[in-house]
Amino acid sequence: MKNQKGLTLVELLAAITILLLISSVIYGVLINSNKNYKSLTEKINLNQEANLLLTTIRNYHQKQSLHSFDSNNNEIYKLKYDPTTKKAYIGTSSATIPLQKDNVFIIIKIDDIEISGEQTIYPDDPLYIYIKLYNQQGQSYEIETVIKQY
Repeated sequence: MKNQKGLTLVELLAAITILLLISSVIYGVLINSNKNYKSLTEKINLNQEANLLLTTIRNYHQKQSLHSFDSNNNEIYKLKYDPTTKKAYIGTSSATIPLQKDNVFIIIKIDDIEISGEQTIYPDDPLYIYIKLYNQQGQSYEIETVIKQY
């Protein structure tokens, strides 16, 4: 019986235990990397949405072709914010163009005051604006800037 070849039950159990430990570590790393990828993707989406929103507001603020005129013949455009739905709109005579996607919510402050309802913006004045976007996952992105007409 000196020439018996094969594995004992103890060797087989040890090999299976080591295999399970290694595979559980690999599984944990893959799950965490997938969560980080989703989180980073959502953060990048908020960043892109904020840049698009600021570009739209900057275009309205700086381009005369997008302005209308009030009764005193001053250039204006309208910015509307609904605090109940957390949605913002922009437009020339009435603010009807949505500024963000449906799954993104927004808080807008002008001169450190949260606007509510429709507000008339005069492009001749600098626009001190604070924007905070957040999504359903609870991630947020904040921007505070000044937009001037040159």
